[in-house]
Amino acid sequence: MKLRPNNITTILWAFLCLLIVTSCSKSKTKSRLTAEQLDYNDSLVYAAMDNDYNHALLVVDSLEDVHHLSDAKINFYRAQIYFKMGQELSAELYYKKALSNNELFLERASICYFAYDQLSTILTIKGDQQGALATATEGLNIAKDDDTDVGKHWKAILLHDIGYCQMQLGRTEEAEKNFTHAYNTLKRLASQTGLYDHIYAWARVSYNIMDAYTSTDNFDKAEKWVVAAEDAITELLSSPECPKRTAEEYQGSLNTHKAIVLVKTGQRKEADKIYQEFLKSDYAKSSIGIVDNSEYLEKAERWEDLANLTPKLDSLATSWAMPKSMYYLKTYLVPFYNAYKKSGRKELAMHTAQRIVDAVDSIDEYERKHNAAELAIIYETQEKEAKIAEQSKSITRQRIIVAFSVLMLLIVFFIIFSYVRSKATKRLAEMNQQLKQKNEELTIANARAEESSRMKTDFIQQISHEIRTPLNILNGFTQILTTQEVELKKEEKEDIEKRISENTNRITELVNKMLELSEANNQTVIRKEDKKQAIEIAEQACQNSGIYKAIHIQFEMLCPEDSGEAEICTNFRYATRALTLLLDNAQKFTKAGKVKLILQQDTDTVKFIVEDTGIGIPKKEAENIFGEFVQLDEYYDGTGLGLTVARNLARRMGGDIILDTTYTDGARFIMTLPKE
Repeated sequence: MKLRPNNITTILWAFLCLLIVTSCSKSKTKSRLTAEQLDYNDSLVYAAMDNDYNHALLVVDSLEDVHHLSDAKINFYRAQIYFKMGQELSAELYYKKALSNNELFLERASICYFAYDQLSTILTIKGDQQGALATATEGLNIAKDDDTDVGKHWKAILLHDIGYCQMQLGRTEEAEKNFTHAYNTLKRLASQTGLYDHIYAWARVSYNIMDAYTSTDNFDKAEKWVVAAEDAITELLSSPECPKRTAEEYQGSLNTHKAIVLVKTGQRKEADKIYQEFLKSDYAKSSIGIVDNSEYLEKAERWEDLANLTPKLDSLATSWAMPKSMYYLKTYLVPFYNAYKKSGRKELAMHTAQRIVDAVDSIDEYERKHNAAELAIIYETQEKEAKIAEQSKSITRQRIIVAFSVLMLLIVFFIIFSYVRSKATKRLAEMNQQLKQKNEELTIANARAEESSRMKTDFIQQISHEIRTPLNILNGFTQILTTQEVELKKEEKEDIEKRISENTNRITELVNKMLELSEANNQTVIRKEDKKQAIEIAEQACQNSGIYKAIHIQFEMLCPEDSGEAEICTNFRYATRALTLLLDNAQKFTKAGKVKLILQQDTDTVKFIVEDTGIGIPKKEAENIFGEFVQLDEYYDGTGLGLTVARNLARRMGGDIILDTTYTDGARFIMTLPKE
């Protein structure tokens, strides 16, 4: 956040902005720099900053004495520490020292960009807009060739710094272009990476752009940036990494800015509605929420309400221990006096006026001492550092050696502990994985055993049925024929002989299938010693299957483009047998319909396509049907071996049999045999 023009909340916002920028910079820098794997010495500095700033300065001094950090980093860390301590002049000096050459950029580009952003922020808070603009521009020029995500991120932030300065200097059109580019870049990065740092930067920059327009009274153009900031802040609030306090601050500040823009564009009813929602929130009762509230009341010219809030603002400023200065007097006590005066509270206005008079002398004395103290820090730093280093050189080294030794022992201990624990964890995980795998294998084996047992039982029952049926028929007809008293007509005898022949063949076929099943898992290649035309194999299979005589179906054989004349080097017996089984299958599952046998050839193979209009086969069963004893419909006779044997024979001759799942009018099996 940046400094606003002089009004009743300016000094409060300036001090709040300093606190917020400090805290944001601290958390943001930690998260970003740890993500880049800070080395051990950097970690020591940040750990010290988390606890005590004076101790952090001693750590930086010690690391400088033993030359464990470069001069650029030493100055960078001192600048950060002084900035967090509220000593902006010292922070400004050390940031400038850190950026006096390209050493910081060469060590880590992101730290360099961060330093330019912080220095620009300090100069903006001081009111040095020209200096802030020059600093941000210099940083942008250094980062211009960095096309990494980190480079794009910081270029957008520096561009937004430039735009903010331009707004304060009245260069609105230039600021608009820079704001638009910065906003779009951060929005794209947040969308592409989904990283919280990018989402937070998008929301923070969006808020600052909106604030730049409202603080310079550009309310008409501020409307679209309120909408843009709302998009970014909504994305931030939806992030699970967003702290609750941050979410409340951004939502509350967004509401007050929306209300300010609405009230300044003549939409008072809508503004009051949003303001009332803001008052209901817990954030409105917080310190920053009270400052947000005062800003809205001033812009809305609600002097009575503002005067009622002024005591709370006065208490907040006192609790923050804001430094005394003439700037403090002009932007703190004087605006409070104006608030009481415009609300008609003359006694409070006179009391505030007396405070102003009483404070002039003390403020002047305080300001001289404060400036002298900071100037002493700025211009006598090297002398003090040398003196302190000379006095505590040996003690510091001993402390560092002891601390380093203890730390190294701890590190070694934790490395060994982590290694042993890691090995134990890994070994336990491997054992668990092995146990899990064995359990899974056992479960599968049990399932297979149960399925195998069921299939064997079904198979035995099916075989028993398949054998008993023709035997019973043969037995019955045999008794009829051997009974002397029975006289049969010629037609009846012929029918009996036919039935005896059919059932004898049925038993023979079943025995053949059983014999073929014994070789179903045999992977021995079948010798191909026969040169035959495709039509010969097809004709023989049709004869063997008896499909020509089937009266319940219409059978058709097609040989387009002389495919039937294609010669195949194969085993005629087994090729014919495999195709016969496919035709048998088509007849069996087509109660009434059509069966086609289509011959096709290409360069290296011949295809025998058996297509029927029967009950069909679901796609999910396309492979399952080739398993042993598999029958999808138990109401059909058979052993469930035909397709298993057919595919086995085809593959042993170098071909294959598949189910064409694209065919939906029944079933289509394709047997492929190589020509050679």
